Amino acid sequence: MPTLPEILSQLQIVSQETALLGLFLTACIVLIGRDWRVLILALLIQYVLVGVVLSRLTRPDIATLKVMIGAFICPILFLSARQVSARFRSMTWAINDADGEVHGAGWRPRVASVTRLLVGQSRRRRPAATGLIFRVFAALLMILVAITLSSTFRLPGLSASVNTAVFWLILAGLVTLVLTEDPLKVGLGLFTTLTGFELFYTTVERSLLLTGLWGAVNLLIALVIGYLIVVKGTGPEEEF
Repeated sequence: MPTLPEILSQLQIVSQETALLGLFLTACIVLIGRDWRVLILALLIQYVLVGVVLSRLTRPDIATLKVMIGAFICPILFLSARQVSARFRSMTWAINDADGEVHGAGWRPRVASVTRLLVGQSRRRRPAATGLIFRVFAALLMILVAITLSSTFRLPGLSASVNTAVFWLILAGLVTLVLTEDPLKVGLGLFTTLTGFELFYTTVERSLLLTGLWGAVNLLIALVIGYLIVVKGTGPEEEF
């Protein structure tokens, strides 16, 4: 079975422009998407693509460590979201079973309907203030802002395309943070912003120790976000 450094070396066939295009797409999914499975998969792909880009800009072991950190973060978020999703489904089945039992009792269907409505309202958060069209518009606007900033402020040691990707990841993550209150989306936006920052900082500071310490901080953030996801208990049909 090939090791992670061998997999990254095999992914060298992917051109840098293709990897950067993938970063644009994954950040767009994080900003626009709602399904938690697709969002977490997009974040995992984002870490892999960052590893591919960094393998051309810095030491291979640092690029490998970045991918490994993402490989630990995504399962933490996935297990937390899956636990909430399973709990929500079990509650829905319990409500349906209770509703079906009381329907044969004559005057009780109305009581069951009221109970179901109250439980549903307690499970459902406020509707999102921004819809799909607004998020698409925000993504297009941030792409234009990222292109403008990258042409105005050239970060040292980066090509023009990587420079644009850094600004785009940071902006997409920040906009995601602003547009949502859901813990999972907040976490995805935060990690997208940190990924953009790391894409630049790793090329400046190439210490493996600092990279490992920064990875440990990211893992702690992932644990905190996973805890908030479970505590808040958002349903899978809601914000994410």
